[in-house]
Amino acid sequence: MTRLKLLFGAAAIVLAMGGVVATVAAETPRQDAMKEIGKNMKAIKGVIDAGGPAADVVAPAQKIAEIAAKIPDLFPAGSDTADDEASAKIWESWDEFTAKAKSLGDEATLLASAGGGGDMATVGAQFEKVGGACGSCHKAFREKKN
Repeated sequence: MTRLKLLFGAAAIVLAMGGVVATVAAETPRQDAMKEIGKNMKAIKGVIDAGGPAADVVAPAQKIAEIAAKIPDLFPAGSDTADDEASAKIWESWDEFTAKAKSLGDEATLLASAGGGGDMATVGAQFEKVGGACGSCHKAFREKKN
C-alpha cells in the first residue's frame, strides 16, 4: 500500500510539474499570430523554391493578410509589459505601427492575387515585398530578447 501511495504521489508531482512547464511555455496570442505568419511565409517560400504551382500560395497569403488585419488588436494599450519581443515604441508610434500592419496585409493580399494569376515571377517579386513589410515592422518595433 505504501508503494502504491508513493507511485501516486510521484505521478501527481510529475503531472503538476508538467502543468507548470506548460504554463511557462505558453505563448501570448500575438506570439502565436507571428508564428503563424512565419509558418505561412515558409509554406510560400517552399512553393517558390519548387517552382510552383503559383495557386498554392493563395491560401497562405490570404492567411497572412487575415492575421495582419488583427495585429493592432493583439497589441492593446497596456500590454507593453508582456513577456515577448514587442518594443515600447509600438505604443509611442501607434499610427506608424498600424500603418505597417496594414501594409503587410495589403502586400499579402497582392501576393494572393499574384498566386491566382499563375505567374511565378510575379509571385516571387511580391513575396519579397511581403517579406519587406515583415522586416520593416520588426526593425522598427521588435526588440530581440535572446
